Amino acid sequence: MCAWGAPRGVADLVQRVASNDPTLRSLCLMRGRRFEESDALELCQALASNSVLQELSTGSHAVSAAAATAFAEALAANTVLESLDVGNSSFGDEGLAALAPGIAASTSLRSLNLERKGISAAGCAALAAALAAGSGGGLAELLLGQNSLGPDGLAALLGGSGLAGLRVLDLSACGLEGGPGLEPLAAAMQESRLPALASLRLDGNELGAGGAAALAAGLGSAGAKALAALHLQRCGLGSEAVGTLSEALSAQLASLDLSGNACTGAGGAAALAHSLAAGRAPRLCRLALCGCGLDDGAIAVLAAALAQRGTAAAAAAAAGPAAEQAEEGLALDLSGNTAGAAALAALAAAPLSALCLHDCKLGGSGEGAGEGASAGESVADAAAAAAATVAYLTSPGACRLLQELDVSGNRLQTPQLLALLEALTPSAGGDTAAKQPPCPRLRLLVIAANPGAADEQVSEAVERLQEARPGLDVVRRAADTGEGGLMH
Repeated sequence: MCAWGAPRGVADLVQRVASNDPTLRSLCLMRGRRFEESDALELCQALASNSVLQELSTGSHAVSAAAATAFAEALAANTVLESLDVGNSSFGDEGLAALAPGIAASTSLRSLNLERKGISAAGCAALAAALAAGSGGGLAELLLGQNSLGPDGLAALLGGSGLAGLRVLDLSACGLEGGPGLEPLAAAMQESRLPALASLRLDGNELGAGGAAALAAGLGSAGAKALAALHLQRCGLGSEAVGTLSEALSAQLASLDLSGNACTGAGGAAALAHSLAAGRAPRLCRLALCGCGLDDGAIAVLAAALAQRGTAAAAAAAAGPAAEQAEEGLALDLSGNTAGAAALAALAAAPLSALCLHDCKLGGSGEGAGEGASAGESVADAAAAAAATVAYLTSPGACRLLQELDVSGNRLQTPQLLALLEALTPSAGGDTAAKQPPCPRLRLLVIAANPGAADEQVSEAVERLQEARPGLDVVRRAADTGEGGLMH
C-alpha cells in the first residue's frame, strides 16, 4: 500500500506493522506523511518482529545515521523483508555505513534500492564489505543509479565476493566515463564475479568508444553468459562504439537499448545490422534505438538485416527454441528517428512482433517547406510517407507476426489516418482470402498525438475497424500511450 494524505505521522502504519497485519505486505511512505527520526525508530522496532511485510520504501524521506542504525538492527532480526528502499539524497555514505551491518546480517533481503542516495566510493566500500560478510542468500537486485560512484566506487563495489547471486545491477548516471570508468566492471565479468547477472543498466554514463571497448571485453567473456538485458541509453556512443559492442553481443541477450546515442547515419546501423545478420544475439526479442539520428536509409539497412536474420533462423531450425523465437518476432522501437518509404518497405519484410514509429516524421518533419521547397512539396512528401505506411501494412506476406504498431506523434492528418485504418479493416463480401485482413495478429494500434486523430471521420473509421476486428484495441489519446510511445 502507499500512504498518501495530509502531513501526519505514521503511528497507524507502525501499529499495523507491529500487529503483523496479514494484508500489509508492501509499504511505501509517500512524501505526504511525516517521517521524522522518532517515527523511524518506532517503525524499526515494529519491523524487527514483523513476519508479513516483504517490501518497504521510505525513499521520499530523509533518514539519519541513527535511524539507519535502527534499520540495520531491524534487518538483522527480521526474516521476511525482501525489498528495501531507505532514505533520500541526504542518506549518503554515513547512512549506508550505518545500514551495512543489517545488510550483512539479513537472511531475507534480496533487493536494495540505493538510487540517488548521495553515495560515493566510501559508501561502496562499506556496502561491498557487508555483502561479502553476508549470512543470507545475497542480493539479487542492486539499484545504485544517480550516485557519484566513479571508477573507484565501482572498483570497491565489485572487488568483493558477495555478488555471486546478483541478477539486476543499475549503475545509471554514476559518473563512469570512458574506458577507465568501466574497467572494474569488465574485470568483474572476465573473472566471473557476476556469474548470475541478467540485467545491466548503464544509462547516462559518458562511455564513448573507450567505454564501449572495455564493456565489449567483459561482454565477450564467459562470465557474462547470463546477461539477457543491456541498457545503454545516452552513453555517448557513436558509430565506432556501436560497432565494437555489436561484435560482443552474447548468445543470451534478449533486450538491447541503445536509445539516445548519436550513431547517426548508416555507420552504426550497418555495424549493428552486420552482427545481427551474422547470428549475434540469436535470442534478441527487443531492440530500442530511439532518437539515434537514424535516417530512412539507415533504418532500411537495419531492417534488411533483421529480415535476413529471420529467414536464416527459420531455415536453420524447424523446431526448438530458435524456431520458436523466429516465430515470435522482434519488438523494435525506432521512436524519434526518420522513416520514409525505403525504411517502411524494408520493415515490411522483417519478422517484427511490435513496431514503434513514434515521431518518425511519417507525416512530414513539421519544420516548414525549407529552402527551395514549396508547401505543396511538403504535403506531397507527407502523402507519400502515409502511402508507404499503408503499403508496408498491406504488402503480401508482410506483418504476419505484428501484434503492436505505434504511429503516434507523426503529424498524420485525417486522410492519412483514414487510409491506414481502411487498410486494416477487412473487406466486406468476397471469398475468405479477400476477407483476411493485413496484420492478422495485430491487437494494438496507437494513432494518438496526430492532428487527424480527433477528427469525426477518423472516429467513425476506428469504430468500423473495431467492429470488424473486436480483438484490436485502437488508442487515439496521447494520455493513454504513456511517455514517448508504445514501448516506453
